[in-house]
Amino acid sequence: MDRINLKQFCFVAIGSSREEGTPTGSQWDFPADPRDGWEPGAPSLRALTPSAIGGGVVPIVVYFLVRPHVHDDAVALAIAGIPAAAWVLFEAVRRRTLDPIGSIVLFGFVAGITASWALGGNAFVLKVRDSAFTAFIGLLSLVSLYVGERPLMFHIGKGLSAGGDAQRQELFDRLWDLPPSRAVFRLLTLLWGFGLLIDAGGRVIAAASLSTSTFVVVNPILSGCFLGSLFAFTMWFSRWTRGRVEGMTVALPDNGGSTGWWLKQFISASPGS
Repeated sequence: MDRINLKQFCFVAIGSSREEGTPTGSQWDFPADPRDGWEPGAPSLRALTPSAIGGGVVPIVVYFLVRPHVHDDAVALAIAGIPAAAWVLFEAVRRRTLDPIGSIVLFGFVAGITASWALGGNAFVLKVRDSAFTAFIGLLSLVSLYVGERPLMFHIGKGLSAGGDAQRQELFDRLWDLPPSRAVFRLLTLLWGFGLLIDAGGRVIAAASLSTSTFVVVNPILSGCFLGSLFAFTMWFSRWTRGRVEGMTVALPDNGGSTGWWLKQFISASPGS
């Protein structure tokens, strides 16, 4: 394939009516919502903060308020999980869609309650209920790299970033038309796949080693710091790779370049070259 300017390629790839090779200006043309300038990408920390508080802080408070008034840890853990599940349902009704993270919280709560009840009120099951679904999503992420057209993190990112807005969902889908974006999503899916498996394993170890009262406090802190670090890296990596390819002149392979090929370009490229 002839050597082309990547800005031109990206402009053509997202559906421009210009002919291939036509100059596109000094910036990489990126899909954006004409209504407010919103650009598809990683969800903002501001958008995730309510869920973090509802899923992390509130259950801790509820557990310690309820524990002195019930006969065992299992009951207190079950009650402490209700606010998070209720918040997910409230957001689903308000936004008319159930986001991927909300699905994990809700189904994890229901499955944990069911399994604990079936085992006679087992507190350990409730302590690790989120770990099972975290591990499942981690494994599903890795499998999605080989099965299906798009990796799981693309769909999760779309749900968190675009929400139920049809126009924003369409704009987010355009990212897949860009070869470097495909590579970024695959690399992030690989990262999150292993990261979620590590997080799930750490939660199980903590649940088996710590008392329930200690676990309730320590688990969200450790898990929050770990997953928060992954999220921060995701934000940085997305911006860093975009900056590396802007203005890049590169000979693209016929298939647009494999993930490994693009990783080499990200590392070796000089921004704006």
